[in-house]
Amino acid sequence: EQISEIFEITAMNEKEHAETFFELAQTFKGDLQEIKVEVPAPLVLGDVVENLKSAIAGEHYENSELYPEFARVAREEGYSEIARRIEAIIGAEKHHEERYRKLLSLVEPGKFFKRDEPIFWVCRKCGYVHYGREPPEKCPSCHHEAAYFQKKCEEY
Repeated sequence: EQISEIFEITAMNEKEHAETFFELAQTFKGDLQEIKVEVPAPLVLGDVVENLKSAIAGEHYENSELYPEFARVAREEGYSEIARRIEAIIGAEKHHEERYRKLLSLVEPGKFFKRDEPIFWVCRKCGYVHYGREPPEKCPSCHHEAAYFQKKCEEY
């Protein structure tokens, strides 16, 4: 459930980036009829590990090749504000990659729901808190399965 939500949050971020690019493209409305952009799109839909690896590759491509090239061309052509906006998006893409890598480092060795040391787990549905190396099979409060638990992490 938590990993699914992270994919959904990232998708919302990417939608916002698309809207930003559309807004920036309006700068050229009087000069151009259309802008052509060709980018690869992965066709991976697999298990969690495959999806995370595909997402890491996509985010890495965006933050290390695609968007830096967009920013470089924008700056070269005198659009420094557009370049700055694209560079800000690169920071978000780096964060997406970092987050997916961290998740993969826990999922791949089977440590996402089974830790070496006891931690606090929180049920994402009802808020029940459990202390242990892994969450309970079912929440004793609301009876949702272990997938609804996440590591308690409250850094405000």
